[in-house]
Amino acid sequence: MSTLAPHRARFEVEGAELAAELLTSHGVAASDVDRVWEAIALHTSPGIAERRGLLAYLTREGVGIDFGRNAHVVADRHERIHERHPRLSMVSSLVDAIVEHAARAEAAAPRYSIAGELVRERREAGVTELERAAAGCPWGI
Repeated sequence: MSTLAPHRARFEVEGAELAAELLTSHGVAASDVDRVWEAIALHTSPGIAERRGLLAYLTREGVGIDFGRNAHVVADRHERIHERHPRLSMVSSLVDAIVEHAARAEAAAPRYSIAGELVRERREAGVTELERAAAGCPWGI
């Protein structure tokens, strides 16, 4: 769990804020920082991210591919990708981090947000639909 995030807002927003701070500190133009912020903040918002420009679209699609959605896009090179960038229990580790982050503040997991749903599913079933779906992707969880 990042100690940099204040744990008062949704993980997408706090991640976007951290990325914006980093980019700004490196002199990236404000308009580019804003596009990155938007792409990160919206990456879990289906139907919205895809309509907010190429960067937001590609960010959402890239995350989706990592979870096995549209896996055919990287089917011919996924072994090379995962050799260079091992998954290291990525899905369960990420869900654990999101659920832990959500436990710190009510605003971090509003009802029907991805964090709110992951918390609810973990509480009710011990495993999330995201983890179940990712287990079926070609490279596992």
